[in-house]
Amino acid sequence: MSAMRRVCVVTSKSGAYYSLVSRLRRAEVPFESLLPDSDVEECEVILTTAEEAVLFGDRAITLEELDENPGVFKGQILARLGSKREPILIGVDPGKRTGLAVFLGKTRLASSAFVSVHALRLRVGSFARKVPSESVVIRIGDGNRALALRLAEAIEEEVPDATIEVVDEKGTSYRSPKMKGVQGDAAAASKIAFRRGVVVNRTPRSRA
Repeated sequence: MSAMRRVCVVTSKSGAYYSLVSRLRRAEVPFESLLPDSDVEECEVILTTAEEAVLFGDRAITLEELDENPGVFKGQILARLGSKREPILIGVDPGKRTGLAVFLGKTRLASSAFVSVHALRLRVGSFARKVPSESVVIRIGDGNRALALRLAEAIEEEVPDATIEVVDEKGTSYRSPKMKGVQGDAAAASKIAFRRGVVVNRTPRSRA
């Protein structure tokens, strides 16, 4: 099966088509557009509307259930393509501007930076709740341990079933002039996401 046919957009509704295609392009997910009366046998996942989903059985994902955030959207699609068994890995690089990087397995879903703990907490919660996976592991750099523990506590309140670790962040910072600001923060968070640390949850629970 061609990779380009793993995800198909099939709808007769122009507004829904535009919304789906726009989100797919922002999320950089390859797709193919097909007419409603096309042969969809080779489509692994079909993006459509709730009204039309009955035509495609369990391969359908509706516009109404997909998130508008490109990273969350991408995770929802990849999970249905077989990545649901992969863990969500989230790296956090604390600082005045806190870097965030989110992966489903080894596939990057998003990277950004936040100045608000509340905004960071909500974004992490959005990925954890809306992207299907068997586990969520959140790793926070220990460059500022007090801030790291504060973030861990805030995130645990938002995502009580995640495993939260504080990790040694030495060697994760980027000092290159080509990789600074938000890019540098997110790049450091990406390294932190794949570095094992010490679990700091009070009561980590299963997502089952």
